[in-house]
Amino acid sequence: MQSVLDLFDPLAFALVWLGAIAVVGAQEGRRGLVSSLVACKTLLLANPARDAQVAQRAVRRVETVIDLKGLQCIDRIKAQTGFVGHAVGYLANDPDAERFSAWAKANLEDREMRHNSVIRFWMTMADVAPAIGMVGTIIGLVRLFTDLESSDNMGSAMALALLTTLYGLVLSNVVAAPISQRFLRLSAEELKWQRALTDKLVAVISRYEKSP
Repeated sequence: MQSVLDLFDPLAFALVWLGAIAVVGAQEGRRGLVSSLVACKTLLLANPARDAQVAQRAVRRVETVIDLKGLQCIDRIKAQTGFVGHAVGYLANDPDAERFSAWAKANLEDREMRHNSVIRFWMTMADVAPAIGMVGTIIGLVRLFTDLESSDNMGSAMALALLTTLYGLVLSNVVAAPISQRFLRLSAEELKWQRALTDKLVAVISRYEKSP
């Protein structure tokens, strides 16, 4: 345990992590920075397979309610996921297949853009982190060569040079890259079931509109 703790240097850690966040934040803007960090809470909570099953049950309930009571009663259906609730609520207020299809397309495009923004943030973080680590390495080497006569300063300078490289590689390959790939997969799975849901609802409403 002590050997692992010896690898932690607050200055090197702050230089790499805060430096990488600052660089990527400058590229993506404050809004992109905040949304990308906040989105990390979904990494453990998101379950697209479960949400897809909920969506399928919601569609079946919509079909049943329409067949029994008419389209105006679908607002009574309690959806367990936000997107399903918005879709059903929109249909309850405006039961028109064409307008619902346009709303769904715009909504899903907006979701995809937000997903891509988060994915791009973490992919850029994975690319930037090793470079920030190298900056720390150069700073450490400069400190080393400017004060070769002091053994104490030599040790701290060498530690900074090596640890910043290590932290950059860890941030890139152990943190940022896996997070970006996780978000990429979650986005694809989520958008897949959401598109399937909206296509099914459009088909249901179109069939209802054509019925005598």
